Amino acid sequence: MVLLKQLVAPQQMPNTETVYYTTPAAATGQPAITAKVSRAIFVNTTGSPVTLTAGITTGAALAAGTTLISITIGANQTYVSPEFAGAVIPSGSVIRASTGTNNALNIMVSGLTVQ
Repeated sequence: MVLLKQLVAPQQMPNTETVYYTTPAAATGQPAITAKVSRAIFVNTTGSPVTLTAGITTGAALAAGTTLISITIGANQTYVSPEFAGAVIPSGSVIRASTGTNNALNIMVSGLTVQ
């Protein structure tokens, strides 16, 4: 079954590394669930540049091998991430992100889940 999903509803990002989406585990006896990102959007709502770090992990903190984005988004700019587009998130894995300034960036991620 394929379901279109808003994986992460629009929300402000705190300046601590946060889990925004976890691909759910399948029910006993059911096929595994996998998510696929269609689009990830980050919006800087401030008048200053803001750093963004984001990636996909198996649950642990972001590291060199799991960080997909490490950039600065300009003042009042929107960043549509080519790094996340098409990314597959296996069951139990997560989208994690952090920003250098509390509540300066908004995040929204859309995609689908497959079971």
